[in-house]
Amino acid sequence: MKKTGFAFTLITFCLVSAAATLAILGSAARAARLRVASQYNEPDYIRYISEGYGFDTVSSKKNYLITVTDGELPVRIHVFTVDEDKNTVDILELPPDSYVIADGYFGTLRDAFSTSVYTQIAEAALRLEISGSVSFDAVTFGDIAQLLEVKLELPKGVYRAREIEVTEDVGKKIALDGFCYSGGDKEAVALYRRLLAGIFSEMSRRGSFESFSLLMNLIVNRFDTDMPMDEIIAAVNSVSGVKLRKINLRLAVGYPAKFGDSRIWSLSADGMAELLNKYFRVKGIEVPKENLSVPAAPAGEFPYENLPVKAADILE
Repeated sequence: MKKTGFAFTLITFCLVSAAATLAILGSAARAARLRVASQYNEPDYIRYISEGYGFDTVSSKKNYLITVTDGELPVRIHVFTVDEDKNTVDILELPPDSYVIADGYFGTLRDAFSTSVYTQIAEAALRLEISGSVSFDAVTFGDIAQLLEVKLELPKGVYRAREIEVTEDVGKKIALDGFCYSGGDKEAVALYRRLLAGIFSEMSRRGSFESFSLLMNLIVNRFDTDMPMDEIIAAVNSVSGVKLRKINLRLAVGYPAKFGDSRIWSLSADGMAELLNKYFRVKGIEVPKENLSVPAAPAGEFPYENLPVKAADILE
């Protein structure tokens, strides 16, 4: 009887201990869950879904500031927005003489290039976060077109209608005509866009590996950039992997104007807010026109309203 009583007491003790242990573990688990919950930041996609957006509107975008110079100052300025989820590229073509007011700076983007805060001025003007910036001269731009063996159908009338293989000299001359926007030269504006679309067409056709192999020497030796090499490779891969029909060239909305003795490109606050919110920001995030660093100016007519946007259409 004593042994049986001892065994019963031992079993009871074990059961009580196990129950206590389970209670302690359960309490610890609940505490841990509470700690995690208090530190949890709801991802953007969950917030978007709760606000009624579908998965197709959720994307991650990276913006790259790409500048072509005459050796000193910009002749072409672009923001490349790569949507890594939708596999699209939207390119904002910014006339170098676009006038902005940003964080105490008053002047054109062309003049801002000479400052140490050029990228920050562009960010503030457009309210876009720039993931990285690259600049190179017009000679390098021509070399890129030549190495990719870009062929260009020149517009009728002015150059005679014919398809030529772009040499370094041809590409350089086209890129250098950066005042064509404020000068109202529609043929020159269209010609540059045709050349740029041709470059993307060849990169898309060749793929990321071959494109990077062809351009590697230029990238390493002639690109001035704030990005490490692995980020540049990733950016080239992203652009090269996009189908031509998903690459869009969008000209900054504005109009030619006079400022003192100079001709500038006066950005339209209404037009730029709509353009940036629709194509260059994640859907659901909008920046009102009042928050753009675009000077208030009398409204003017955008002279390039009918330009094709899709790279595939530009090349037709």
